[in-house]
Amino acid sequence: MQKTVTLLLLPAALLTGLTAQAQTRQVSGVVVNGADKTPLPGVSVVVKGTTTGVATDPNGQFSLTLPAEGRPVLVFSFVGFASQEVTVGSGGTVGPVTLQEATTALNDVVVVGYGTQRKRDLTGSVGSVSAEQVAEVPIARADQILQGRVSGVQVTQTNSEPGGNVSVRIRGTNSINSGNEPLFVVDGFPGAGDLNSINPADIESIEVLKDASSTAIYGSRGANGVVLITTKKGKAGKNSVNAEVYSGVQIIRKQYELMNAQEYATYLNEVRAQTNATTPPLYTQDQINQMGEGTDWQDAILRRARISNYQVGFNGGTEETRYNLSFNYFDQEGIILNSGFQRGTVRLNLNKKISRKLSLDFSSQVAGTFEKRAFVNSQGGSFGGVLLDALRFSPINPVYDANGIYTFSNTPVTDVDDVGNPVAYAEKVKDRRSTARGLLNVAGNYELVKGLTLRVTGGLDYNNQQQELYRPSDIFLGRNTGGSAFRGSVSRYSWVNENTLTYDRQLSPNHALNVVGGFSAQRFYGVDFNARTNNFFTNDLGTDNLALGASPLPPTSGRYFNSLASYFGRVNYRLFEKYLFTVTMRADGSSRFGPNNKWGYFPSAAVAYRLIDEKFMQRFTALSDLKLRLSYGVTGNQEIANYQSLARYDVAAYASGSGRLVGLASQNIENPDLRWESTASGNVGLDLALFQNRIVFTADYYQKQTNDLLLFVNTPPTTGYPNVLVNVGKVGNKGLELALSTTNVELDKFSWTSNLNFSLNRNKVLSLGEGETERLVGSSSTSLFPGGTGFTSILRVGQPIGSFYGYVFDGIYQTQEEINASGIRTPVVRPGDPRYLDLNGDGSITGADRTIIGQAQPDYIFGATNNFKYGGLTLSVFVQGVQGSDVLNLNRYELESGITSTNKLKSVVNRWNGPGTSNTIPRANSVLRRSTGIVSDVVEDGSFVRLKTVTLSYALPKLGIVKSSSVYVTALNLVTWTKYSGYDPEVNSFGNENLSLNTDYNAFPTTRSFTAGVRVGF
Repeated sequence: MQKTVTLLLLPAALLTGLTAQAQTRQVSGVVVNGADKTPLPGVSVVVKGTTTGVATDPNGQFSLTLPAEGRPVLVFSFVGFASQEVTVGSGGTVGPVTLQEATTALNDVVVVGYGTQRKRDLTGSVGSVSAEQVAEVPIARADQILQGRVSGVQVTQTNSEPGGNVSVRIRGTNSINSGNEPLFVVDGFPGAGDLNSINPADIESIEVLKDASSTAIYGSRGANGVVLITTKKGKAGKNSVNAEVYSGVQIIRKQYELMNAQEYATYLNEVRAQTNATTPPLYTQDQINQMGEGTDWQDAILRRARISNYQVGFNGGTEETRYNLSFNYFDQEGIILNSGFQRGTVRLNLNKKISRKLSLDFSSQVAGTFEKRAFVNSQGGSFGGVLLDALRFSPINPVYDANGIYTFSNTPVTDVDDVGNPVAYAEKVKDRRSTARGLLNVAGNYELVKGLTLRVTGGLDYNNQQQELYRPSDIFLGRNTGGSAFRGSVSRYSWVNENTLTYDRQLSPNHALNVVGGFSAQRFYGVDFNARTNNFFTNDLGTDNLALGASPLPPTSGRYFNSLASYFGRVNYRLFEKYLFTVTMRADGSSRFGPNNKWGYFPSAAVAYRLIDEKFMQRFTALSDLKLRLSYGVTGNQEIANYQSLARYDVAAYASGSGRLVGLASQNIENPDLRWESTASGNVGLDLALFQNRIVFTADYYQKQTNDLLLFVNTPPTTGYPNVLVNVGKVGNKGLELALSTTNVELDKFSWTSNLNFSLNRNKVLSLGEGETERLVGSSSTSLFPGGTGFTSILRVGQPIGSFYGYVFDGIYQTQEEINASGIRTPVVRPGDPRYLDLNGDGSITGADRTIIGQAQPDYIFGATNNFKYGGLTLSVFVQGVQGSDVLNLNRYELESGITSTNKLKSVVNRWNGPGTSNTIPRANSVLRRSTGIVSDVVEDGSFVRLKTVTLSYALPKLGIVKSSSVYVTALNLVTWTKYSGYDPEVNSFGNENLSLNTDYNAFPTTRSFTAGVRVGF
């Protein structure tokens, strides 16, 4: 009976199986990376609306059983890539499905202080630079890539010497005596400001936090903005090797036109004739005729300099362990002889998922840099040196004398200023600086409960710098010291510990909450040692044996530190995906400030409204995004020297019959009430996108006011001290920032995209304290201004920082009758002397006739990038501009001066030599050009438009194990359109000094460079 039943049921069972098989089908496919078409393992493939899904295998392949009927939708998702939906047709194969790395979508995650956020959820003003943008330009420092690419950020190459610094200003200048540079945070380590040792190729992204909503989480260090640098991490399921090599040449962009030997000899004869008409000329006309052009000292010290870079990186891992390991060597010669910069770096980043709740992040770098410098003042101070001496040295003299020895100096010609041979200086002076740096950051993340994560971070930054300088006795520079040697070392290191709790939950479909709270402690240390000695009987050993110097000077050493303790918190609340709220508070305690004000408190609040998500906006089909932002907050600035609030003592020594007596002397007045500068800032922003994000526009308007400036004020002579650091004064900034990104053309083989940004900032001194409305400031060289009293700028209430202050040039006195008619009684002038405006009409040219004659702060800055792609060919063109900024050209001030007898600019050939001959260049030996201070005709328009970067690259076809490869050529600083007469309008010889902006005196020239490179990926 049982056997009979089984036989009867068998056909039914077979029919049922065949029916079930007919109702399903197998669908398979492959998923690849859109960048290099390589398979992507581990991609999640899920049937939309169900939990049915699989992951791709190591070859990027997958297979799913789906219903036979219908058109199901598969959702492909993978970490770091934009998700994609694919509708399955009637066939059994899907793909290949190409996933693109997520880089521009509103759901992309950007780094903010102590966390990340979706771009769509930002309430503050944040600018970003991607790894692709960093890779476009062969730069030496990471902060150089910000130039012209982020609205509201002005980057100035203050020193173009290899390894030289740049100045970064975010939304203007806030402070007078304190720092104005932003806080740099590298992989979460705050205060990692020395970017010379950071390899730009290691950078994944740079975020610039600009308004108080985004910077207040950094409290006392956020007033000048914050730059977050994130280095590359490993990518799961994608083991790769990438290498890059480029090499090129640098040439000077422009040279000064100077007198040749014949013109200079004629000039010297004229100076002598005006000084003493009875003295015979220095050179006869026959001698002058035989001189020819003479020596071009700029050509003698300048060269075509090479630049090269070698990079290799290893990246990959699994979902549990990811790694990024890179090696880099960068070598840049300077265009001045015997100058250059070299850097070697090794970086290792690891991310380890130990369990479902615990993970570790490890970020580390070891770097070494080496600088050869040919830039130090030939007189031992801040100015002069190889470049300026090349401009001043006599073209009559050769580089070498008849015996093949360097020409020593301009002498023995008595009428010529004593200047040393710049080629001898460049080739024989040994000026070296080497730096070793280690940067380490380790973080542990533990999910306590769902949505609540504890993160504990410990970091260490160690920086040791060694300097050696030897000036031999057989050149002009060492003649007075018998050879001089200097060795010094500076060790700076800091550690940081940060502990944060982050609660991040979608509470319901309409409510989302992100809360961050934490405690941070950071301590900075410094140790330095210097030794110097003179009078060497041999130059053979240089700085290798200081004991050979017969005249040692007292060595110096020091140790110093400061500490910062902080509590901080931030709440982000999202309502209905369209109402966004942010509240932040940080409390900082600093050892730098007085015992009565150790702690400062820095709150901020922001709100954003995503109008695009309102139902009534749906009829505006052209709109892709529309968001309004509003923020206000207070941030601080603590960038002053250590121990400023305390009574300090320094060594006081003098010689006596019994030897050197050493004691201590008080240096300052203590101020127990010293506290932070505080900057209150408001921001209104608009984010707009059109036509499926083909046009993306951002606008921000801000106002800032910095109160309680850390300002040195003069004290009565009875105190025995010149000044004291107190909290007085106010500075205001307000500005507008615009950014536009467009996809102009997008075809199968050709595309054209553009990125433009525009910024303007208006700076104003609002107060200098009670009873003070202006103050003369600015650095100057004693070689230019008699007595070293030539202040170049003024701080005046109602005017911006960087206001040049001097006399108004009004041409040249042509005749004695003109002088008599002018009514000027003092100083005594002669025909051919410069004429200055008597602004107060008292008949004398005095300090009371000075006025503001220019502004260093620009009217506006801009940048524009256009990218064109055709097949594998890509052309990128970047233009940068600064408008309305003046530059004080002190090189010209000296090289057109009639009182010195060094070489002059070619323009002096056409100097005044009788009525009507010149109304711009005074007569030879006119003393007024230098005896009065700066004059308006050497404050020049520093506006410029620069074709900053042009890169042409070609992506080569895949070949064997080579997954990707490309070749490229890049031109940097290709063309500069400017009226400025100096080497380059982008200059500041005083580095980051706040009160001597845009001053050009012996600055290392900017170069034009051409490089060619190749990138290969395996």
